[in-house]
Amino acid sequence: MVFSDWRQLPAMTDAVQAAGWMWRGILTWHKPSARPVLGDFKRDAEFIITGSKGKPLTHTRRCLPGVYRHNVNSNRKVHLTEKPVPLLTDLLEVTQPECSVLDPFAGSGSTGVACLQTGRSFIGIELSPEYAAIAAQRLRETIVT
Repeated sequence: MVFSDWRQLPAMTDAVQAAGWMWRGILTWHKPSARPVLGDFKRDAEFIITGSKGKPLTHTRRCLPGVYRHNVNSNRKVHLTEKPVPLLTDLLEVTQPECSVLDPFAGSGSTGVACLQTGRSFIGIELSPEYAAIAAQRLRETIVT
């Protein structure tokens, strides 16, 4: 899964396919608490491109939604593009619990927190030492609680 705003959506879907992945579809993350833009449309959606190498490995027997509604808590946000843990937990439902999840842009570690909370293995990669330290601290706190 790859998060993208509307501006990067065509390039990201092309990149998924160019990397040899089968493009499976696009989900929508609706952000009801997004800041309004005077004289323009509210930017209250982000898109999630889904893909797989070969046949997707799903384990759930229910139909998952195409639109996820989760607020962004700007007061507690540490990273500019931080995703809410409940959103990531919902998205992890498509994965098998014994699978490992790779986040090559780990940021403040939200994906790792969601993985730990749902019993999944997690590999996070973060270029910024500052955010890597924040992510490590969040993961330690999640393990303790």
